[in-house]
Amino acid sequence: MVLTGVGGVGKTALATTWLDRRRDHFPDGILYSSFVADDNESVDTILHGFLTSLGVATDDIPAQSGQRAALFRSVTLDCELAILLDDAVAASQVRPLLPASRTAVVVVTSRSRLGSLAVDGAEIVDVDPLPAAPARTLLSTRAGHGRLEADPSAVDALLELCAGLPLALTIAGARLRTRPGRSLTREVRSRTEVTSHPTDKTMLTAIFDESYNSMSAGAARLYRLCGLLPGPHQPIAALAHVREVAAHELDPEIDELLESNLMTELPDDVLTQHDVVRHDAHVRGERETTPAERTKITRAYTTWYLRRVLAADELIHPFRPRFARSTEPVEEVFPDRELALQWWRRDRAVIQAVIREGWHRGWDDVTWQLCEASWGFFLHHRDYEPFLATNAHGIEAAHRCGLPLVEARLRSQVGYALDQQKRYAEADAEHALALEIGQRENDGPTLATATSRLARAAKRRGDVDQALELYQRSAELHEALDLPRGVALARRRRGQLLAGVGRYAEAELELAAAADTMAAAGDANQYARAVTALAQMHDRGGFYGQAREQLLDALSIVRGLDSPHYTAEILRILADLETRQGDLEQANDHRAEADRISGETTALPDAGTDEASAEARSHPGDQ
Repeated sequence: MVLTGVGGVGKTALATTWLDRRRDHFPDGILYSSFVADDNESVDTILHGFLTSLGVATDDIPAQSGQRAALFRSVTLDCELAILLDDAVAASQVRPLLPASRTAVVVVTSRSRLGSLAVDGAEIVDVDPLPAAPARTLLSTRAGHGRLEADPSAVDALLELCAGLPLALTIAGARLRTRPGRSLTREVRSRTEVTSHPTDKTMLTAIFDESYNSMSAGAARLYRLCGLLPGPHQPIAALAHVREVAAHELDPEIDELLESNLMTELPDDVLTQHDVVRHDAHVRGERETTPAERTKITRAYTTWYLRRVLAADELIHPFRPRFARSTEPVEEVFPDRELALQWWRRDRAVIQAVIREGWHRGWDDVTWQLCEASWGFFLHHRDYEPFLATNAHGIEAAHRCGLPLVEARLRSQVGYALDQQKRYAEADAEHALALEIGQRENDGPTLATATSRLARAAKRRGDVDQALELYQRSAELHEALDLPRGVALARRRRGQLLAGVGRYAEAELELAAAADTMAAAGDANQYARAVTALAQMHDRGGFYGQAREQLLDALSIVRGLDSPHYTAEILRILADLETRQGDLEQANDHRAEADRISGETTALPDAGTDEASAEARSHPGDQ
């Protein structure tokens, strides 16, 4: 069904409440997404999120939009689930997101009717403004007990002005509650004067005007500020940084906006606004600040996020050499790795919006640093589409900054992500450009990394001898640079390849050496990768008990790292091993846990039946 109506009429509130009350009807879960733009990238990103929530491994999600939509239909064929698509603009956005199940419910909210979706079986439901009785109840609840009793005729006039729009009634009620001495007659008169202005403003605009004009100067400034900043929410600490004040100094202004229902407070000291309110705040911010002021505001906000992204990356992926480093002690930003990961998950959409904003403003120095520092989080969570989009900006930014080695690093990141998505031609092109830069600059680390990437491409082509030779060359280059971790990575990959062609004795030497080096370096994740590869080799050799014990060891390690991607990967490898041994109960438990980690639902295809999935589990990728 399509819920359609004007902004502020309560479409989203109606949809979420209706679905929540029927949660038991959807045993396979409820999927939700809000459209951020009328473009294919938004739809592709939503499909990626839905598929991972349904337990599809990220490596198995196609890059092409049509194939991705087809996989979504296949996965949802027998699911009893609900999907909420919020704030759609066009029917073309919705169609790729329709499931194949006959028992699924799809709810779409839109300010447009999207009438062509009737061809797809949609019911078009007009969400009308509230009738008089519930409108009065809402206004009374928001205004406070007894506030409307003094002047019934003025209440009727105010209700008429609010036109039954829940957002207008909520804001009007909040104004009455926060101004207990103001008469209802005066409130109505002020609103009537505003709405009868020759510009013929809408009721919501009139309410916003009245609310804005009655704000304190500080609250009005904060209101405008939130409308100007990128991303769906704003941490109070970031707002305080932009305003150059202590966070507690914003409390009176925040309280004023919260009381007026012009802002919502989320957990962990984060603020957000209804999209209609945010639009009004943005318009006022654009109108009442100069371009120079807006630039200063956004630059300060971007700098705050850059500081935290750099610090988080050093905790999430501490062993990787990097060009951009935190300029202050990391522990002053995040006490530990767990909190850094939690922050990244919460603010991922804001970080991506900040990167886009920096790119559009031509802040190349900030853009490339944010992109390089997004690598650690990406490795553990694999949000491919936004990662590729933002890192493309980072490559151009590094190029314009005259930083060829940074450009090569970012091309290597992009090439790896493309390879994981099986976009091999694009991946090989990125790695070739990275190698060309390394040769031109005569930079050892860049050449060593690019050589390893070329080895991966050779392995993919089936040229085992060339791949083994290139991995050996990569290990030698890293050794000459005194980079033992790079040596271990190359040896581990070489060992996996040797095991794959049955050269087990050589493979064990390479894999054991890699595991020892990573253990000595304290790199728990890469130690677990090497142990996982040893376990797979032992499984091929018929040593089930040893293989299972090693996998359980690796699983314990990655659980402690809070790495959903690698945890789910090892669980599925373990489940495959147990299935082949006939230990179906354990296998089902491990596969179900992997599914839960991958997403909210458990209606999944059999992970053991897809050849591509099996290949990915045989040769897991990492950096």
